Amino acid sequence: MANTQERSSWTDRIPAWVLSPWFFAVLAIALYVNTTANQFALDDGLVLNENKYVAKGIPGISDILMHDSFHGCIGNSAYLSGGRYRPLSLVTYAIEVSLFGMEPWVHHLGNVLLFAVCCIVLFRFLRRFVLPDHPWAAWSVALLFTVHPVHTEAIANIKGRDEILSLIFLLLTLHHALAHVQWRRLQADGQPESRTKRKQREKAGKNDEGKWSGAWSAVFFALALLSKENGLIFIAVLPLTLYCLGGLTLPDAVRRSAPVLGLVVLYVALRMILLGARNNTVQEVMDNPYLFATAQEKIGSILFVLLLYVKLMFWPHPLVYDYSFNQIPLHGLGDPFVILSACLHIALLVVAVMGSRRRDLLTWCILFYLGTLFLVSNLAFNIGAPLGERFLFQASVPFLIGVVEMVRRIMVRGSTSRSLAMLSAACLLLITAGSAFAVVQRNSEWSNGDDLFLHDVAKSPMSVRTRTFAGIALIHKSDAAGPEEKRGLAWEAVEHLRVADSIHSTYLPTLLNMGMAYYRLDSLEAAEHCWDRSREIDANDPKLKELERFLFDLYYKGGLTAGTKGDYPEAIRQLSKAVKYAPDNADAWYNLGGVLYTTKDLDGARTAWERALELKPDHLQTKQGMFALRAAEQRTN
Repeated sequence: MANTQERSSWTDRIPAWVLSPWFFAVLAIALYVNTTANQFALDDGLVLNENKYVAKGIPGISDILMHDSFHGCIGNSAYLSGGRYRPLSLVTYAIEVSLFGMEPWVHHLGNVLLFAVCCIVLFRFLRRFVLPDHPWAAWSVALLFTVHPVHTEAIANIKGRDEILSLIFLLLTLHHALAHVQWRRLQADGQPESRTKRKQREKAGKNDEGKWSGAWSAVFFALALLSKENGLIFIAVLPLTLYCLGGLTLPDAVRRSAPVLGLVVLYVALRMILLGARNNTVQEVMDNPYLFATAQEKIGSILFVLLLYVKLMFWPHPLVYDYSFNQIPLHGLGDPFVILSACLHIALLVVAVMGSRRRDLLTWCILFYLGTLFLVSNLAFNIGAPLGERFLFQASVPFLIGVVEMVRRIMVRGSTSRSLAMLSAACLLLITAGSAFAVVQRNSEWSNGDDLFLHDVAKSPMSVRTRTFAGIALIHKSDAAGPEEKRGLAWEAVEHLRVADSIHSTYLPTLLNMGMAYYRLDSLEAAEHCWDRSREIDANDPKLKELERFLFDLYYKGGLTAGTKGDYPEAIRQLSKAVKYAPDNADAWYNLGGVLYTTKDLDGARTAWERALELKPDHLQTKQGMFALRAAEQRTN
């Protein structure tokens, strides 16, 4: 008793504002406010600054609601499997664009403020329904969530707003569903009630979180689905929550969750109407990580990735924007880490099953965590990446609750001395300080796309994407550099792109940009070789077509200049290149034929001019050339 009183007197000295939800909002803003100095980076272009619908502002909202979230940037793409219908975050961007313009700091600030709201919602949910009798445990979970460095991608990358909005609305879905259960229980309870209980009932009856909470839960779930597909797993999570935290029987929990199933059906139908029922089989390993894996390799690699997620939750270092091919090689079922992961996750499932009858909080945490990761595991469908730090944004909630709850139980079973409490507080403070430092530092690494690419390539050296994007960043920097530095940066770009090419030789962005780097080194022949390889992969790629127009213009003008100077062999070489890149240009064929005619290559001239007349039958100069050609052939005969 003395120890309890001693600990209570110690906690009573904690300022009241520390225990307020606003503490976490202020902390979140303080940690992420430096992102407002950042520019656009990584995938921001897909949904914001390069998205034509968002760029329209509020007038573009109708297009946003009617199309795939990436359609405004890339249109229909065979590399997108199943489509992405996440209009809510794009609608918020469009509103910001109308009000403030395409200013990066505005959109970054929006993410920061929404994350602050998320932390408030989480703490209120924890205090009321998850850990109502353990305020310090709830406080610790909210603190660890707020400062966890693995969340930096979701907040520092503006595109991550879909993750933030989704989690806010999913937490509100659970909060109001449980509030409605609580209200109904108080209304149905016919037992004699105390004054306190009566006040609770009356408050619940008057409060929106009581009588109308069921409707609000459905509204928030619909908004969650429109934010991101993460909410689909709530078909299982909501009844699980009502069973474990709401005290309902399992049949009642499933019945009360029926509106969620109805909303999911409506959402899926809406997706099919707007996006179609497509489910493209992506034939590029960069966007389909297990394309070439055997069934055993796929399962083994997914188990390995699940172990990496656990590692990132406990030790979020290093943090990398990309883990795609071939940063995480394929793993067989016999790999020791795969076996360790299988044992760990089987043990978690056993714990969940054993605790299910007594509605153990750990059962809820484990099944919520594993269910969330199932959606992004590539088991059910291809998500385009083997691993992503953003995928832990939602999953971290049950994970952190479970870890804190386990520590709390250990402390309860062990000593309750003040020294143990102080030791726990010291550890929490140390974790918080280290995490806060890592968050602020990582935010600065997201300052802009090029800096992020060059920083992270050292941490993900076997990723084709990080190597390619590092090369692109160096090309950009070489364009802005002075003459002496320019070549060095271009050569460095070539080196990164060569490594990417050695890992995956048919990745179009690697080849296209390697050609650009060689061009900056005045190695046009090497550049053309890269672009010829690109043409074998996808001759209709828009960027390749743009390069072909550039090369045509270069060689056409060069050929005309050489011909004017009387250097006919060079004129023939360059004009032959010109018609290669623009085979439908009648003028180019005419001029090539003219030079060939001048050098007495009458057969070559005839072929070139016949092609010109096929393209443009009324081409007067070509007709004159053909008349001269026939006269020359008659004189020869």
